[in-house]
Amino acid sequence: MHGDDVASAGVEVTTQIVSKATELFMEMLKIAIEREREKNQLSEQQEVLSGGEVTYQKLKEGGEVTMLPSFAKEDYGEFLKQAKKMDIPVAAIREQGKDNTLSVFFNEKDKEAVNSIVQGIVREKMKAPEQTERMITIEKEQVEGFQNYCAEQDIPVNFFESQNGVNCIFSKAYEKQIEAALENFRKINRELSDTSIGVQKSENGRLKILFGEKESGKALSMNFCTKAKLERVLQERMGYGKTKAIVAANALQQRLSEEQKKYFLSGSRQLEQMEFYQKDIKFENENVLTDGFSFAKLKFPDEDFSRLTITDNNGNFVVLSEKNIDREQAEKSIRAHLKISENELISAILAKAERLGFAEKPKITQFKEYRIERETQSAFTVRGGNTVVRLDLGDKETAKKQLMDSFGMSSVKAEKIIGKAMKQSVAKNLLKKAREKIVSTSDTIKHKKLDRGSRK
Repeated sequence: MHGDDVASAGVEVTTQIVSKATELFMEMLKIAIEREREKNQLSEQQEVLSGGEVTYQKLKEGGEVTMLPSFAKEDYGEFLKQAKKMDIPVAAIREQGKDNTLSVFFNEKDKEAVNSIVQGIVREKMKAPEQTERMITIEKEQVEGFQNYCAEQDIPVNFFESQNGVNCIFSKAYEKQIEAALENFRKINRELSDTSIGVQKSENGRLKILFGEKESGKALSMNFCTKAKLERVLQERMGYGKTKAIVAANALQQRLSEEQKKYFLSGSRQLEQMEFYQKDIKFENENVLTDGFSFAKLKFPDEDFSRLTITDNNGNFVVLSEKNIDREQAEKSIRAHLKISENELISAILAKAERLGFAEKPKITQFKEYRIERETQSAFTVRGGNTVVRLDLGDKETAKKQLMDSFGMSSVKAEKIIGKAMKQSVAKNLLKKAREKIVSTSDTIKHKKLDRGSRK
């Protein structure tokens, strides 16, 4: 391999898949960072490396995000060192079951610099006295499928273009796995060579995608759609594995016009795999104090609960879970991670979270003729007759004076009311009631539930 011939193909190929999924990736990164917050250690499901929230904010400011998959974990330390020298924000996620590889995320505008770092790491390995790196050449249109197979099998690889095709660089330790991957790939291509793949217009003028296997007799006919959706349908209806579905979809791509390719390559594979995603949630007549925050709800297929992310304009964010709607805990998280202390603002955010089903209703206590409602950790309301007073638990002396002045009560009674307010915590028996009253998503102005139907 000659240095002058090297230009990263892996990044280019992956960019087509991920560049449309910036918003969704940022939500996923928030959740992964939240797992670190919760456990105060790396998650068993995913590890987020390289800076956590600071990296998230820099990636958010840097614009469109792209990904380099199946990157060698052993090389990440050097990669991160070089990225920091060049002031390039990067984040790497190690998924469950992957011990050797990482998915590395960075801004699209830094792609050339990232390519340069990766090339430098590979060149240094190739110069080592004991040659531990191996190289094979594959066709460019097969890179994405082969790259996906390596990612699934946890095999770290790098791809570089040359005059003869695309070079796949891998460690000698993975030689047998690469041989198995190549054999698997040859088998997939042999199977697909006997499959008719194409597009044609139906009687009503709509473009249809057609697949037909001669040997098995299986056939597929569907309206023209995105590449991500086609891959999912091939897995569901034709029984293809993920790698085979990618190779088949790429074969169809070679038969499309430039105009057809633009739509075919739009969309996000990550979004197709998301069970539910709703962003920028708004309600009619909601508190204007929440206008400076974006609310997004999402659910992963392998989880039985949804999550809510709340993000401000500066990139501060908090993640609430449907699994734990304890109001006090929600408020603590909002205060800590959104970095706000104004009681009115916190109350408005909690009210919207409550309406979405991610926080319990505030507990209300009746103390003789007075109704006590603790709204946040440091604020509570007392109602008596037509008088309503909102008080600050952080300043008990002022709160006591206000109660005495507003209701004409004694100092002792005012202290008892403050004491009852302080003892209030969200009752566990309200959990069921709160869930039953969750407002349906049809109540929202902007409903963005993933539509898996055909696209006209």
